[in-house]
Amino acid sequence: MSAASSQKVILKSTTKVSLNERFTNMLKNKQPPVVSIRATMQQQHLASARNRRLAQQMENRPSVQAALNHKQVNWKVSPSVFLFLWRDLQCCLNCLQ
Repeated sequence: MSAASSQKVILKSTTKVSLNERFTNMLKNKQPPVVSIRATMQQQHLASARNRRLAQQMENRPSVQAALNHKQVNWKVSPSVFLFLWRDLQCCLNCLQ
């Protein structure tokens, strides 16, 4: 068995095309994926419904209502609570974009 494992295996090349050429041709001939227009429209509709729901939730928040109504809110908030509220607001605003 050790004699068989020490022998070299030689495979003849069965093609004249290099791997680089083969993969380049595959990429050139690649068909674009089929996209259903109906599925895309359904995804957009679902996303816009979620955005409307999120906008409604934001609108119902007291801090947002105060900002929209230009009311001066005199809250005494610890720095850690303020930071939490600020991050939450930024997260919600990023979701709307």
